[in-house]
Order: sequence, then structure tokens, then C-alpha cells
Amino acid sequence: MGISHSLAKPLPSSVDVLTDEELLVMIDAARKDSSTALGISDEHTVMAGATAWRITPDAVVKLAPAHEAYIMTHVASYSSVRVPHVRRLIPVRPGEAFLLSKFWLVMDYVDGDVLETAWPRMSWWRRLWTVWRLRKSLQELHRIPLPSPDVPGPFDSTGEALPCSGHYFTELDAGPFESYRAMADWFDHLRYCVLVGMHIHSGKFEPHLYPTFDASQPLVLCHMDLNMRNIIVDRKGEVWLVDWGMAGAFPPWFEYANLVLFSRAAIPERRLPKSWMFFARFVAGDYRWYEEQYLHRLDYAFGGSWYEYVVPRGYFDRLGLSIEYRRQP
Repeated sequence: MGISHSLAKPLPSSVDVLTDEELLVMIDAARKDSSTALGISDEHTVMAGATAWRITPDAVVKLAPAHEAYIMTHVASYSSVRVPHVRRLIPVRPGEAFLLSKFWLVMDYVDGDVLETAWPRMSWWRRLWTVWRLRKSLQELHRIPLPSPDVPGPFDSTGEALPCSGHYFTELDAGPFESYRAMADWFDHLRYCVLVGMHIHSGKFEPHLYPTFDASQPLVLCHMDLNMRNIIVDRKGEVWLVDWGMAGAFPPWFEYANLVLFSRAAIPERRLPKSWMFFARFVAGDYRWYEEQYLHRLDYAFGGSWYEYVVPRGYFDRLGLSIEYRRQP
């Protein structure tokens, strides 16, 4: 087991002496005060709203699934990856059931800048130091033991399989998957849907351009949302990872794919800096093939759950066509 910076007894927090109800009152007040909002850095994120609020000088709160707090604590317990210390997980009030997440996650405030803001101001030497620290953090993260090594997705204390979220699991999430094979089958079904759609609408039959899911690599603990706003560089230059809501057990190439996800963003201002993209392979491993030749080609299928009811089953069997294709090592 690695020795974690957070294994030492955490410093007292101003929220430790507060009741859940007192914290909920503070959260209500913070949500009405724009000066406490975090995660808004430009006009594009204003549209989406704040993602977290600073409720005291040393504490922040965000809406979160219950497993996020569990995974953050798991990471802190088994590694030296810098993760904000979790202080409290509070259910939202019954009248706030409309909120997508059902818990308020109260954690320590990290005094620093998100990488998106810090990166343009960094010297090349400081950038090298930062990506090196991030690389080491990901390597350590991927070595953390998993509670269920063959069950993909997020996990919590129940041991039950949980739904997977994020761009590559459609807008409506996917799963839960009881096994790695079940997740691979789900992706292979997406592949089937794309091939059927192409054949119906354009007559193209190109299974060789769409390999089946590669489950040859073991599942590892991945952050799954390493955009530049979820990486904080503190005043000492240390790298912290925040926003663990999509984290879970996945093949390591998913980490790379999510890291470079916004390289093709439709809004130019949202595209990742070329200087950051230059380091992506060093940080997360050279998994370009998986992102460019596999996931990106399935991108059309990640737009929703239409594939469950409009794609005819057995389409190619009736035509006497085989769509079996697996990438050659």
C-alpha cells in the first residue's frame, strides 16, 4: 500500500463542528451568492452554471453521486495521489429531488488554480514539471487495487455494479455491467448499430474500419474526466485531481481518450491547447489508436439510446454478411 499524504490525520476543518442542517443552510446561501461559485471561468461555462461552491474559507461543496466520495476516500487510502479530503456526504432535501445528483459532497478547499487557467502562464519548465507529476499520479492511480477486478464502472461500499457515465456511455449512461465481458458486449452492440446504420443509409459495408472491443488489458482505476478544469495546481506547484464523479474501473486507454476528448470541440475556445495535447501521450500512455481508430469512429452511437429500438436485430445474418473483425496485434 502506498503512503498517502492524506493518511496522516487531516487538519481540523471549520465544517467539522457543524451539523448537516447547518451545512445545508450554508449551501443554500452559497448557491444564491455568485461570488462563492467555482468552476466558472468564461462565458461558455456561465451557461452551464457553477459546479461547486465555496462555503467556508477551507471547504467547498458540490453535487455528487454517493460513489464519488467513496472512490475519493479509496484513492487517498491506497496512494499518494492528491485528492481533496472528504468531510461530509449529505443527502439533498426531499424537495430538491429534481437535482441530478442526490448528495452534497463537502470537502477541503484546494488553494490553487485550475490547469486551464495556470497553463498559459507557465514556463516550459513548469509545464514539464506539472505533466511529470500528473503522469506519476496516473501511474499510481492505475495501480490501486480494485474491490472487484472484473466489474467495470464506478464502485462503492455495497459491492454492486453501478451505471457508467460520461461521453462514451451515451447521454443517458450505460450499465450497470456485471462483468468486463458485459461491457465489451455493449460496445460491440454499438458497433453493430453503426454498421447497420451505414449500410441502410449509404450502402457501405466496412466492418474492417470498426474493430470489436479490445478487452485484452485489465481494468484499472481511472479518473475518466481529466479535462484541464479538473486538475488543480496548488501554491506549491503540487497537482491535485478533483471531480471524481465519473471515476471507476475501466481499461487504461479510456483515461487517455477522456483526457483528449475536447481536442475536437466544436467551439474553438473549448479546444485543448496544442501544447497540452503534445504531452497527452506522456501523461496517460500512447493510446491514440483506441481514441482515433476505435472510439472516435463510434462517436455517432454515443448520442443517445436510439440503438435500443430502431436497429433491426440479425440484420447482417439475413443478408449473409459477416461483420466479425478484430484488430490484429
